[in-house]
Amino acid sequence: MHLPLLFPFRLLRGIVVVIVHRVGFAVYSFSASFFAIDILLLVTSSAEANMGSSPPLAIADLCDTYSHLLTNGELRPLPPVFQIYGRNKVFSGHVVTVKCFEDNVLVREFIAQEGHGRALVIDGCGSMRSAIIGGDLAKRAQNNGWVGIVVYGCIRDVDDINLCDIGVRALNSYPVQPGDKGNGEKHVPLTIAGTRVCDGDWLYADSDGIIVSSVELAGV
Repeated sequence: MHLPLLFPFRLLRGIVVVIVHRVGFAVYSFSASFFAIDILLLVTSSAEANMGSSPPLAIADLCDTYSHLLTNGELRPLPPVFQIYGRNKVFSGHVVTVKCFEDNVLVREFIAQEGHGRALVIDGCGSMRSAIIGGDLAKRAQNNGWVGIVVYGCIRDVDDINLCDIGVRALNSYPVQPGDKGNGEKHVPLTIAGTRVCDGDWLYADSDGIIVSSVELAGV
């Protein structure tokens, strides 16, 4: 007796279930499609980035590639007298020069400024009687954006410096601090162990050594 009344309701319920099922499948398919597109875009972007960039040339490769600059003196390797400190074993940047003998007031003034990716080259006259750079200065240089420091002299607080994300080169370590009279010169040509280094040169360093160039080298 009640079948004619129940049948339309059962039929309607079945239609709703089918519609919900299909809509749910459509939404799932739509979401899955966007997920696939995101993955495809990510892979494509990564591939394009890898194709558009290459690792920097090693110092040895730069010397081979620019051998003509070695011949004419525009590219100059520093003598192999420097120890390697700091976390950044490879670094390069525009050179800023300072000359000071057993005194680091001018060095502190430079490091207090923004480095903007430059490299500070310090002619400490090869002194082995005091340390021009310590852990605090190395950390400040790192925080202020200096890419590296080369000291023709000594440093101290080696363990602290080795925790800094900066490249440091020095002749050796020595525990005695330098004077603070402010003696020295800024932005002057230097002679580091017989090699000329000028303010505004480009410096490149890795585990093989250090080179300075009068011109910026491509491929770095």
